[in-house]
Amino acid sequence: MFRKLVLILIAGVFVSLLGFRLYQEWSEDDRVGANTRVAARPGGGSPSLLVETATVQPHIFESKLEVMGELKPQAAVEVMSRISGRLQQVLVDRGQSVHMGELLAVVEDADLQQQIRRAQAAIAVAHAAESRETATYENLQAQLQRYRKLHEESLISIQDLQDLESRSRVAHSQVELAAAQVEQAEASLHELKIQQEQTRIYSPLSGAVGTRYLEPGALVSPGVAILSILNLDRVKTVVPVIESSLHAVRRGQPAEVVVDADPSRIYRGTVTRISPFLNPETRSADIEIEIPNVEWRLKPGMFARVRIDVNVSQQALAIPRSALLTRGSEKGVYLLSERMAAVFQPIQTGQIQGDFVEVLSGLETNTRIITTGAQNVNEGDQVRLVESPGRSSAPTREGQRP
Repeated sequence: MFRKLVLILIAGVFVSLLGFRLYQEWSEDDRVGANTRVAARPGGGSPSLLVETATVQPHIFESKLEVMGELKPQAAVEVMSRISGRLQQVLVDRGQSVHMGELLAVVEDADLQQQIRRAQAAIAVAHAAESRETATYENLQAQLQRYRKLHEESLISIQDLQDLESRSRVAHSQVELAAAQVEQAEASLHELKIQQEQTRIYSPLSGAVGTRYLEPGALVSPGVAILSILNLDRVKTVVPVIESSLHAVRRGQPAEVVVDADPSRIYRGTVTRISPFLNPETRSADIEIEIPNVEWRLKPGMFARVRIDVNVSQQALAIPRSALLTRGSEKGVYLLSERMAAVFQPIQTGQIQGDFVEVLSGLETNTRIITTGAQNVNEGDQVRLVESPGRSSAPTREGQRP
């Protein structure tokens, strides 16, 4: 019994000591937290952020029409053979630059060479036949002159003379037929030589090889493309412009073109063509813009962001871009209350140009708004303004180095 009592007393002392220790630790945590809150809240207020402000002022916006398009070559030609045959050589490859008149490919011409030799032999036979018929006609002409003299001396009858004249006319017709056969044979030879020349395929324009469709050994025929040649000195894009903006677009207007492959570079183009009719489904008209491409940096197929300067300026209220915030589906800015607290103000925005955002509604002229630091501010936060231009404009907690 006595032993159990001693154990109970020991356990009670242990529990008491443990409780006292936990009480000390909790008290220490409370003191540290209180000191921290006091240090972070001078004067008992909430922590304040350093911010910069600006006033809402009118700004002149230059209206620019922005559309998307795809770059295309100024000219693109599918190179085809004009005759049928087997492709013997392809002398250029994809991406290679070519000049107008440069030899691109060769089609086998062995059959044509044989036909040319046959045509040349036919011409020789036709010439020989013409010479024979000419000699026969000339012989009859000489005989006809003798017959006429004999007829005048009444040594031959009129019937003999007329028979010879008839034979002479037939001989003359044979000479003309032989001459026509010579011309026909020469025309056939000329046609075969044209076909032989067509076995050599030349570039119709200067540019670069876009696609090589066939390899040597392939059978070609008229209508089957061998290569494509692209003129890349200038590229173009055709973009749709809606009906409400079409009146502001004119031929010759400058355009700025930016491609995703090199977004830091702006290319200068010009409006060259305007479609005379609207697409009934989209209520838009196609506008063609040409862009010089001297270094061939722009490639057909690239997506281009096109901005057309429509030469329309308008004045509207504007805020710095750094002040614009998005809270859920709302856009807005932070205003300053009388006690230097941030108050969120929803606004309706228009176009954005550079560092300025057009304000359509929600703000008035000279309203002071938070700019630098607005992204780190919450509704109701206490803020203080940056005192000097030399200090950082980034939001900073009090007591920390900016």
